[in-house]
Amino acid sequence: MRSASPRRWVRRTTPSSRYTGTPPVSPRCGTMACMHGSLNAIPEWLDLGAIAVGAGAGTLVAGEFRSKRLDWLGIAILGVAVGLGGGVIRDVLIGIRPAAMSTDTYLLTALVAAIVGMLLQPALARAGMAIQILDAAALGFFCAVGTAKAVEFGLPLLPCLFIGTVTAAGGGVVRDLLLGMPVGVLYAGSFYAFAALAGSGAFMISYAFGLEGVGAMSVCAGVTAAVRMSSVWFGLSLPEQMSLRVPSRVRRRLGPRGGFSDADIVDASSLHTPRTKPIEVVRERIESEERERDARDRRATRGRRRMGDARREDGETAG
Repeated sequence: MRSASPRRWVRRTTPSSRYTGTPPVSPRCGTMACMHGSLNAIPEWLDLGAIAVGAGAGTLVAGEFRSKRLDWLGIAILGVAVGLGGGVIRDVLIGIRPAAMSTDTYLLTALVAAIVGMLLQPALARAGMAIQILDAAALGFFCAVGTAKAVEFGLPLLPCLFIGTVTAAGGGVVRDLLLGMPVGVLYAGSFYAFAALAGSGAFMISYAFGLEGVGAMSVCAGVTAAVRMSSVWFGLSLPEQMSLRVPSRVRRRLGPRGGFSDADIVDASSLHTPRTKPIEVVRERIESEERERDARDRRATRGRRRMGDARREDGETAG
């Protein structure tokens, strides 16, 4: 009997080997790729374009908070984290080596885009909605590339939607955490995760009806950006959290609640009035701190002035 020798995978030009150098994943029956054939290879320029737009948009948002005094290295780290964060999370969930670690091009693209975004931030800030539009475009690009790669590896429908959403929102989560901001995807009104989910759904519908490659990704990016901007222009948001009301008789029977009160939780969170746009929460906090600092300076100035007047009066009295 012949002994079974380990199977050796030969590097091929398929999308799977091009991205990871690992065995290509064959689609199982019931997956989108099995039903509709293999997706065309994702163009590298589209992947790099998503990274560039994401890194640039991340540093543009960071420019809104000059008081944090980020240096060039901090901007570079932020751009790389935002530009590559969603893709790294995507590849880890799929179970492959991150594409950003297979070549120098991804890191260089994120670095250059971050520096360019930092230099152009004052000009784009005067252009009205330019920063929000670039942020929505980055969200759409990441969602399109993430969903396409999930389909390319033969994942089922729901995992494809999940990976597309996580890929799109992952960079924004990393940005908010690095800047010490409230994570936007968790708050009503941001529409980040919902826009990505809608875009992934549009991709899957287009792909099921025969639209493949760049066409399906264009539909996904357009739907994602449109849904995201609708929340900015029209103030749309998902319903806020709610709970069922417990009758008063049941509450009395259950007794007082232990642990922390609602006031304790609000005080500990340092976010007393969470608004629909997390960036405005941080900006409002910074402005409040500046107003308090100015008030303290004015009080100190008035105190020194009164002390000077009192000394002059004492001198005149003594004279």
